Amino acid sequence: MTEPRRARRRDTLRDPETGQWDAAEIRHRLKGWSAVVVALAVVIGGGWFVGTRAWDAFMDFRTKEDYISIAGVEDIQLTIPAGSTMGQIAQLLEEQNVVKSADTFTQYARSRPDEAARIQAGSYQLRTEISAQSAFDRLLDPANIVRNMLRIPEGLRLSEALAQVAERAKIPQEELQAVIENPAELGLPEWAGGKAEGFLYPETYEVGADPTALSVLQIPVAHFKKVAAEIDFEARAAESPAGDPYQALIMASIVEREAMGAEDRAKVARVFYNRLEQGMPMQSDATTAYANNTTGRAATTDEERALDDPYNTYHPSTAGKLTPGPISSPERSALEAALAPAEGNWLFFVTVDLDTGETEFNDTLEAHNQSVAKLRAWCAASPENQTKCTG
Repeated sequence: MTEPRRARRRDTLRDPETGQWDAAEIRHRLKGWSAVVVALAVVIGGGWFVGTRAWDAFMDFRTKEDYISIAGVEDIQLTIPAGSTMGQIAQLLEEQNVVKSADTFTQYARSRPDEAARIQAGSYQLRTEISAQSAFDRLLDPANIVRNMLRIPEGLRLSEALAQVAERAKIPQEELQAVIENPAELGLPEWAGGKAEGFLYPETYEVGADPTALSVLQIPVAHFKKVAAEIDFEARAAESPAGDPYQALIMASIVEREAMGAEDRAKVARVFYNRLEQGMPMQSDATTAYANNTTGRAATTDEERALDDPYNTYHPSTAGKLTPGPISSPERSALEAALAPAEGNWLFFVTVDLDTGETEFNDTLEAHNQSVAKLRAWCAASPENQTKCTG
């Protein structure tokens, strides 16, 4: 059967029998292609026009109600106060030109409620003129939190700790001292008797973006109480040689200053308890330095030891007595040492190498004097050693 001509022309522009170009078929197909091209031009042109208008409208909305930048323009530090609602956060962002519209930010936050609930009070490093989404994401990123850290080193006297807090937290020392002198709101334990010495627990703290004298001092006091609760300090102190928590804190503060290594602290506590039980002066250089308000030296002078002061435990009047109060802020191992001193009959100890912390414990004065000779030899071994011994 012969194939219909129209069918052949759908497959080829040549006549399959003669191989010649079929002019009629070419004209027919050109008409069809022209219609398609014209239709496409109309669709594409109209689509371009409609799409352009839609994009312009979208961008007009975005630029009126939201910034479109992710990178932003300038760095800015923004603080969200405690208790802020999402609306208040949004308003703050708008006021600081982080976002263009508080309403846009609030609407975006509502679309991510679980994550919005994680935005916390604090200080954040942000950028100005960023989109609501970018601002939201930055507030969720811990890397953007500005952490105001404060370290209170071990063994500081209250006066030294206050000086460091003043410098690092940028709070006038007079304001800190005013809190210490009126400590009702500090949160001290009842047995502290309103005295803050010894209660600024040594640790690194986050103190917030805008700390006050009261808020910054409440933090280490609260941490002391936390540690004390963890080791059952009050109950154990009543059963310890100290007899009550305040006396145990005093002993811990002296141990903190006297023992160079944590491994020696329980033995140092035992030496002092043994001396007190025998009615001897404690003869702690750390207490004598406290009484004379000196720092930076391992030893004290004969003149300093002669000072008639209840904190100078070289003075005969202090025989069998602890100091009236703590001389430093002790950390956990010193507190534990005061609660549970090591077993032993030692009455003396001396650190014979101030670099390594090597300490010798003795129960006779003769043996102790031999240890003291070792320390003196170490001090005389070099100018550097001499400086460490005498300041």
